[in-house]
Amino acid sequence: MLTLEIALQKIQQLPPEQQKKVIEFVEFLEFQADRQQQEQQPKTSTQQEQDFLALAGIWEGKNITVDTIRKDAWGEENQ
Repeated sequence: MLTLEIALQKIQQLPPEQQKKVIEFVEFLEFQADRQQQEQQPKTSTQQEQDFLALAGIWEGKNITVDTIRKDAWGEENQ
């Protein structure tokens, strides 16, 4: 008997709630496989630039300078 046939028989013997969990787990595995495939594909320089620029917006409107970073990291007494 094929592995798939054995798996189907075992799944069919489970209560409906556990069958639902099996489906959710298979969907999770599909999601993981998709992410791994995307990570393995090399990004073009345009995609890398867009990713960087998308992050730049998180600093918009914030007063971030080398001095404020130093104050946060070491406190004001070490200035």
